[in-house]
Amino acid sequence: MGEVIVKQRLHKSTGKIVYEYAFEVASIDGKRKRKTKSGFKTKKEAREAGKLAQQAYEKVGVPIEPSTMSYSDFLDEWIEKSCKLTCKDVTVKGYEKKIRLYVKPRIGQYRVKSITKKILQDVLIDLFNEGFSQNTLSSIRAVFTKSFEYAEDNHYIQTTPAVKLTIPTAMQPKVQTRTKKHIYIPEDKRKMIFDRFPEGTTTYIPMQIAYRTGLRLGEVYGLVWEDIDFEHKTLSVNRQVQWFTPPPKPGEKRTVGGKRDSDGYWYFSTPKWSSYRTIDIDDELIEILLKEKQKQNKGEAYYAEYFTRYYCQQHLSFNGKKPQFSVMPMNEIQTDKTPYEIHFVTRRDNGTYVTTGTTKHSAHIIHHQLNYPEYDFHSWRHTHGTMLLENGADLTFIQRRLGHKNLDTTLNIYTNHLTQTIHDRSLQKLNGMFQPDN
Repeated sequence: MGEVIVKQRLHKSTGKIVYEYAFEVASIDGKRKRKTKSGFKTKKEAREAGKLAQQAYEKVGVPIEPSTMSYSDFLDEWIEKSCKLTCKDVTVKGYEKKIRLYVKPRIGQYRVKSITKKILQDVLIDLFNEGFSQNTLSSIRAVFTKSFEYAEDNHYIQTTPAVKLTIPTAMQPKVQTRTKKHIYIPEDKRKMIFDRFPEGTTTYIPMQIAYRTGLRLGEVYGLVWEDIDFEHKTLSVNRQVQWFTPPPKPGEKRTVGGKRDSDGYWYFSTPKWSSYRTIDIDDELIEILLKEKQKQNKGEAYYAEYFTRYYCQQHLSFNGKKPQFSVMPMNEIQTDKTPYEIHFVTRRDNGTYVTTGTTKHSAHIIHHQLNYPEYDFHSWRHTHGTMLLENGADLTFIQRRLGHKNLDTTLNIYTNHLTQTIHDRSLQKLNGMFQPDN
């Protein structure tokens, strides 16, 4: 490696003394060539910049010009010149959403060359402490990793800072992902709700599943019939369903309620905290689901070619275990045919998908007509967990059944909730402790 030469120069515009570095590069047509750059305020600054450029040249054959571009502008370029050429549309949309909501507001103003590993790691830790899911954090880490790989490959930077970025797993976030008060639905309220939403209503099946399994909202509405094992009486949680709202188009106006004219779409993603699991289900739920499946089969035969069918962009897994293949972060649900048809559990007779939006309608009725304003759909999950505890279920069993990230989450929720049944059962055990053996 040749020597980096530093010379003093006179700036043409200002007349001030500046410094220039130079080093030899490969000759062309037998003629010696040099790489030079001027404008440095000090001799030391010029020499350090020259060494950096020379090292980069020797490594990849092209001198690196440290970029002054903001990370925000750079991400726009990365999306246009890399992602849109190599990634599926749904993946690009997922990256754009994460960049818009979480990356640009935090570090978009930084220069690409000034971003360090610590800055990126701190973003992930901050988001974790704010209660964001593992899925969201994984997607943001992917944005960091892939965008800086592009920056390195295209000589914006010498080496990527996005190496070995860690998503916290052995600690609790400062803010839980769900901070809303957990509501236990007592027996009289449960009867009142199921009387109002009996078999045949669109929310009957989702409510029964949530009540009898404790699944999360997105997990309930993400179920397909292949997840149900009628023979062994089990249900596998393999995914959740979510809604994607695209950014507004230029000049697009919002309508009443804040909705936009542009269309969004439903998509599958991995379960929260990657909580793949297979759980046992009771005989009554088996009967409810079996009757529903038979009803859907009749509807499919009746509507024939008019039966609405749905498809996704990647095949699904059904065994309640983390797939061995790479799961798309946003597996779009669509009516355009693909090799991967979806057999939703929550479906109308004509095949149309019963979405999570129906829970808003039922909640409005429960709040106002049934005069139970504390209710929300998540209350079924908390009710299921509380009933398990009332009946003596081990906390580890409850944790695994509900798909909590760890036992601490289960303890934080259920040790602070004392129903009369739990109190009475505990009192019986207390009295029994001091009874003499017969």
